[in-house]
Amino acid sequence: MKRIIMALLFVLTFCLSAKDLNVLMIGNSFSICVGNYLPKIVKSVPGCRLTLTSAYIGGCSLEKHSKNLTEAEKNPEAPQYRINVWYSDKPNVHTRRGNVLKLLKTGKYDVITIQQNSFNSFKYNTYQPYADHLISVIRKYQPQAEIVIQQTWSYRSDSWILTRDKLSNTEMYQGAASAYRKLAESHGLRVIPMGDAVQIFRKNNPPPEFKYLDNKARAKYKWPDVPPQAGDVVGVNRWIKQGGRMVLYMDSVHLNERGEYLQAAVWFAFLYGRKTSEIKFVPLKVGDDDAVLLRKYAQEAVDNYKQVAK
Repeated sequence: MKRIIMALLFVLTFCLSAKDLNVLMIGNSFSICVGNYLPKIVKSVPGCRLTLTSAYIGGCSLEKHSKNLTEAEKNPEAPQYRINVWYSDKPNVHTRRGNVLKLLKTGKYDVITIQQNSFNSFKYNTYQPYADHLISVIRKYQPQAEIVIQQTWSYRSDSWILTRDKLSNTEMYQGAASAYRKLAESHGLRVIPMGDAVQIFRKNNPPPEFKYLDNKARAKYKWPDVPPQAGDVVGVNRWIKQGGRMVLYMDSVHLNERGEYLQAAVWFAFLYGRKTSEIKFVPLKVGDDDAVLLRKYAQEAVDNYKQVAK
């Protein structure tokens, strides 16, 4: 009898903890990248399921999202965005053209995420009145959904944008964190603290001081050699074929594989309220020891962020 009772308690606990989420991301390249690993992470944890929809335009700002909503009112079939859908329990990804307004009118979401584009993330004056408009439209058509903000991260220290603006990546992070918090406080929204997670990684694993390389400096590298890039979860240097020749491409803005795993772990802990230690999935390009640390930093970011709303 005792074993039966224990088994029933286990089943009841499992059912109560089971969570099936339908999430819509209104964003850009800093949101769509979470689709690489988050569905697989969710699949690896019993009781969790996910449908993840991304409305994507590269570099899209809150201002552009707001204007697109206005334009879509006039043209409901406007193909403004690339729409991707991932499922934690299905292997396929659906890609089509569409717009956010139609998604809001026809779907039903548990969580809807928004964010500023990265190069405006630390300038709060670029958020408004566009964020207010976007949030008001979401609330009109999806009153049951929780609107959350993804706090985006700062660039690798060799970013040409930081070099141009004479800004350190720590200063970029601080500005963005402040701006996102101000938006969160004005609307009572929770924040996915991805920017914090990147800073926690950097604090525990101080990266080298990457230096911006101009065209002359880059020309010294010959395929397949690349400038040093180890040490950060942001940025990757690689060769790409362009016009029939190999060109050195230096991305000091986007997450690399370890960064994407960190991001997905942060989102998992935030969305499901579960510990990242429960995650069983580890990408082939991320070592097991690294994965343990990245999950730890993700959990620390979620646990330590003081939300303004529950």
